[in-house]
Amino acid sequence: MKILGPKKFSKEDIAAMRETLHESEWEGMKDRHLRQMTWEGCIGWKNIPDAEVVEHYQNIYGESSNLEIVQGEIVAKFNDIK
Repeated sequence: MKILGPKKFSKEDIAAMRETLHESEWEGMKDRHLRQMTWEGCIGWKNIPDAEVVEHYQNIYGESSNLEIVQGEIVAKFNDIK
């Protein structure tokens, strides 16, 4: 799978990816994760660079479910695909 760079996505698309990753991580957290975070701290999704958010998202959810590409151009945006 080819990972697309953040320049291929709008700020709104990246924000939606960031929110999806955040919700997914939050739903899977256990008490031990919260304990570790309060001890060591963490970088929140809000502070992770766009390029890392896009790469993480595509590695987990795949690029084909996020957008449609025709001849190297995005023809359906992230939020438009049902």
